[in-house]
Amino acid sequence: MPAAAHGTDGLDRDWYHRVTTMAPRIQLTAAQQQALLARHRDRMRSCEPWSAAIKWKPELNVQGSTYKVLELWPGIVASDAPVDQLERGQYVDSPSRRFRYCVRLHRAGQTLLTWWGAQVGTVLFDHDVIIPALYQARGPDDPGTGEWTETPWMSLTPAELITLRPGTRLARGRTVVAGLGLGHQLIEVSRRIQVKRVILVELDQELVDWILPRIRPHLRKPLDVHVGDAYEIIPTLRADVALIDIFPGYGDGFARVAELARRSPSIKKFWGWGTSEMTGLAQPDR
Repeated sequence: MPAAAHGTDGLDRDWYHRVTTMAPRIQLTAAQQQALLARHRDRMRSCEPWSAAIKWKPELNVQGSTYKVLELWPGIVASDAPVDQLERGQYVDSPSRRFRYCVRLHRAGQTLLTWWGAQVGTVLFDHDVIIPALYQARGPDDPGTGEWTETPWMSLTPAELITLRPGTRLARGRTVVAGLGLGHQLIEVSRRIQVKRVILVELDQELVDWILPRIRPHLRKPLDVHVGDAYEIIPTLRADVALIDIFPGYGDGFARVAELARRSPSIKKFWGWGTSEMTGLAQPDR
């Protein structure tokens, strides 16, 4: 469990030091420094409970004690060390060591990026929180250093959870979920009373074999699993809704979702991660 921390003056100073040292070329006046610290204190004092109904806004201030996420491997020790420097007990690797699951320790008062459509914001917590994350091993052509990618392939941050909700709310009848990740959307879709059956499409067999057994106990609807290329499998399926989260970046799947919809006459509605929020429109039923 994360250690608790509050918006004390010491925490404010630590936060300010991190912010200013990350951008050493920016020279702030004394008045600007005081205004920055005052704004940070105000945010720490105005934190609200996290819930499924919380809406995105440029500054989200959340009570850390209310931010509850599913830990697929309970007992893994949370850490804020770089993923390459984690010690035994702080991670679980897949059988071939292509994936690493760990629990990131996010410190009170530090900000995380959020996004909604073309808008960008930040979220902070008044207590330390844990954020489960999944990393990939670097490929032979990856120019970076270390065994693991620096940024997670998937993590249960507020930005991820909030931006998946529009798709989840469309789910009904037979719903396709393309992309397993840490299973968050799969679980949330299965909890909807409007959903009768969930169809998972995932490219990676190892990910399915390794993580899906941890997710299955949390599913409330029957599940079919298809392993392979979503662009080949989805056009062969029959469903009411298809939720597509297989893109490397948020909101960059417009053309691919449209092409999938064109090639999938037996699926009534499509949603892609970020696409409906970027346009402000959801694809109408056929």
